[in-house]
Amino acid sequence: MKLDVHRRLGEIAAAQDKGYGKLVQKLLAIAFLEAGAEHVTERSVQGIDLEVTLADGRRLALEVKTSEPGAAGDVSFGKKDVDGLVAQAEAGISPYFAVLGNRLLDDWILARYEPGEIQPNAAYSPTRLRPYRDRALEALVAETFPEAVVRHAGRAAEGGQGALDEVLRGYPAYRIP
Repeated sequence: MKLDVHRRLGEIAAAQDKGYGKLVQKLLAIAFLEAGAEHVTERSVQGIDLEVTLADGRRLALEVKTSEPGAAGDVSFGKKDVDGLVAQAEAGISPYFAVLGNRLLDDWILARYEPGEIQPNAAYSPTRLRPYRDRALEALVAETFPEAVVRHAGRAAEGGQGALDEVLRGYPAYRIP
């Protein structure tokens, strides 16, 4: 991750405290839209965090987790997170964990959910998901996510989730849940 992007994420975390994870989730949704996704649904409250249909027609369900700046860096997935991905897989949608660590060298890890590999309510280092990563999917957002952060960090820090919801509504491919 570029230093400027890391710094701006830190500013968002400092300004929005407990809302940091949801703001980063919205920035990832923007990154998918900027990368040409045909449809993106972002949920801040219940259900799978992101549903994405890529330009190639592939449908994804992503459970998004972040480790906040200054924290130990681990993430955990609740039972509802894992159950939601299982249900999506049963519906023919590719289930993924999307994890962003808090260190300067961390980038998104987009890892396909493999049944039995992740247990609910246990802490995991983002590196534990690396064997399941989808490098092509990571590359898809590798350029657009930093751009989304730089472009919208001030708005996110000042206006929180509502400000980024307004940005998302400006994309024709964004679907309001």
